[in-house]
Amino acid sequence: MMGRIRILSQGRRIRAAGILAGLLLCILAAFPAVAQTAGGAEGLDGGQLQLDVVYGYQGTAKSGRYLPLKIRIENPGGAPFSGTLSVFTMESDYELYRYEYPLNLEAGESFAKDMSISLGARIDQMYVKVMDQEGREAASKRLKLNVSMETAELFVGILSDTPDRLQYLNGVGVNYSTLRTRTIEMSARTLPSQEMELDQLDVLLISNFDTGTLSGDQVKAVWEWVSKGGVLLLGTGERAEDVMRAFGDDLLLAPLPMADLQEINMGVEFAKDSPKGATIPLKCTDVYMLGASEVLSSDELSVLTSVTVDNGLVGAAIYDFVDIEAFCQENVSYVDNLFSSLLGEDRINYLVSSSDGTNSSQYWSVQSLINTGDINRLPKVGLYTMAALAYVALVGPGLYFFLKQRGLRRYYPRAVILLALCCTGMVYFMGVTTRFNGPFFTYATIKDMDEDNIVETTFINMQAPYNKPYSVELDPSYMVQPITRSAYYDTYYGNMQMPKFTGAEEPDVNLRFDQTATRVSARNVGAFVPLYFQMERKTENTGKAGFTGEIHCFDGTVSGTLTNGYNHPVDDVAVLMYNQMVMVGHMEAGETVELDNREVVFGVMNFGYPMAEQITGASRYREGDLNDAEYVHALERTNLLTFYIGNYLTGYHSEARVVGFSQNQQGGGFLAKKGYETYGSTLITSSVKVDYEQDGLVYRSGLQKNPNVLSGEYYARSNTMYGVTPLILEYYLGNDTEVERVDFHQLSDKVIQSLRYNYTVPFVGNIYFYNYDTGNYDPMDISVEEYGRDALEPYLSPGNTLTVKYVYTNPEDYSWNIILPILTVIGRNK
Repeated sequence: MMGRIRILSQGRRIRAAGILAGLLLCILAAFPAVAQTAGGAEGLDGGQLQLDVVYGYQGTAKSGRYLPLKIRIENPGGAPFSGTLSVFTMESDYELYRYEYPLNLEAGESFAKDMSISLGARIDQMYVKVMDQEGREAASKRLKLNVSMETAELFVGILSDTPDRLQYLNGVGVNYSTLRTRTIEMSARTLPSQEMELDQLDVLLISNFDTGTLSGDQVKAVWEWVSKGGVLLLGTGERAEDVMRAFGDDLLLAPLPMADLQEINMGVEFAKDSPKGATIPLKCTDVYMLGASEVLSSDELSVLTSVTVDNGLVGAAIYDFVDIEAFCQENVSYVDNLFSSLLGEDRINYLVSSSDGTNSSQYWSVQSLINTGDINRLPKVGLYTMAALAYVALVGPGLYFFLKQRGLRRYYPRAVILLALCCTGMVYFMGVTTRFNGPFFTYATIKDMDEDNIVETTFINMQAPYNKPYSVELDPSYMVQPITRSAYYDTYYGNMQMPKFTGAEEPDVNLRFDQTATRVSARNVGAFVPLYFQMERKTENTGKAGFTGEIHCFDGTVSGTLTNGYNHPVDDVAVLMYNQMVMVGHMEAGETVELDNREVVFGVMNFGYPMAEQITGASRYREGDLNDAEYVHALERTNLLTFYIGNYLTGYHSEARVVGFSQNQQGGGFLAKKGYETYGSTLITSSVKVDYEQDGLVYRSGLQKNPNVLSGEYYARSNTMYGVTPLILEYYLGNDTEVERVDFHQLSDKVIQSLRYNYTVPFVGNIYFYNYDTGNYDPMDISVEEYGRDALEPYLSPGNTLTVKYVYTNPEDYSWNIILPILTVIGRNK
């Protein structure tokens, strides 16, 4: 018995050892794959191909942006390969998107591709796979991205011959440490030549570097990136000519002078022993940019100035950032002050909100833009009501008495059935025009034309009327990217959990980029659930289409001519300048109109809707009726123009933007395959230079630079104050100007009326100017709009600032959004 027990125990030990050996073999077999994935961008290569992927810059990434990928595939085997390269990612709304590209490799051939893929907010991984024609995986990599989830970061690209001397910019807290800088070294070799590959950057700093070594494509990419919201910061100093070589023609108002040694006061807050303790000698070059405003100053010298370029910003310092290395290492807060002053509160808040996944501003603005449709598709409620009443009358007493009088009452049940079938058929045919048979699109297109190029941006809303998978084919010449909302609030309030993302799931949306078409396929999408995409295309302006003209603006009047260079009529044409506009209306093809003696409308560009509805005529409809085709038409144009103003004209711009609407409503040029139903509007725009000088005087906006808030609540973006608490603003009128006159323009009556519907009222109350001689605030007559040099003498500081106190006295009207007068300045350049 004991022997049997020992034999059994020995058998169990053998079986246990076998199990342990099997487990050990499994662990050893799996260990190489685990080791390869531990490095972030490493992965498991399978099959006959070798796959290598590099993402972002120096192993860093920022979610909620487009992420550049550099993919290289080698086929070392002896047979050709045909299949698909795919990138699998999760969007901010937790929907899965897959991007597919056809791949054909001969034996021994290699393939390299650079692309930029949308990376959802707070998403930190992607999958890159190569599949053969049978759907088998030939190679794959999991990209574990180095994304900061805790602290909002400010990515600063460094382009310099001495990047090591700019490392003091790294790791600095900005704006009370709501942002932390991360520097990324770049060179003429590594700087991208595509705008989208720069999307990870917030700031590109160029100092002690010759931009003439950059290619034309690189310079163009940087300029396009700035136009879409990037910040370009230039340090000049002794190498000003080198730094400005690639950008000077677009920025400089005057040629660069020779560099000279100047004593620069970096700020009294950095003085240790005396007020002059923060003064350091630096080689400086005065930089005069067109339409620039002061950011940092040293006594009466502008040290850092900036100019708005569409949605972005260009800043130029008179010194080389390399030369202030020692000072900034001792005074890190100077870097904080520099970036805080340059970026501004609005831009910083946007960067912070974008980093934590709470920002879906583009999604909501695009949704309101293209979430409408053709009102001809709406059912005629009155007609259906009449049909229903007629049916009830016929099937009830009408049919009964008709058959009874003829002795055919026994046929009444069969007659009711026959009449019901006839009425059902009639209702079916009545609804033919209201039904969709397949995928359909609502779109909004913005065509911006200059002398050389046409930049077309189209936003599409893609839907299908059924609850099953579908696909569409788009024009392959467009770049296509999804627009999604953030799932932050759904997750925060427990309505949604972030799903697992292993790379083995089926995508919700698949985009396949072939030469003949971009095929977009959707699954798990309900009936009439919208999918939003942004499509972009840049082509040569071979026909020289666009608006051209000569525009002169001075002292609140506009003169000159405007020509419609399109081969078709254009509606609702207007000339938009900063906080003022001139409406032109309809223009025939090739027509030239005079701008003299036309009314100049004063408004605030950041209140886009009141300005837009004046242009489109939507202001005439205070009681909107969706059954009124003219009202809906005007409303759609107003929404598109409001979107354009809010996304392209938010900051100061010295040039005029001429806008108009194409009469051609037959869209669908973004489709590769015809037959889909489309509905939308097309806005066409051009930039035209404006002359602001007359008789040796220059006319400029007093709001080029945001006023400094000394007391009260003020929102610079819309030039409004909040509440009845007195507001004190310090206006900067420009160090380079001898002020001759300051005007306080009240908004035009038609704009004020529109603003009231947006719960915004004009300022009513008392205005005081700070007197630098007495130290008191002197009351001003609010009815006076013009103040000449003599009247301003005691109120202008040595730095050309004017301090104004506003006391609102009409709280019974409204006391929240109170819009202030618009300041303009007339002076002589020093």
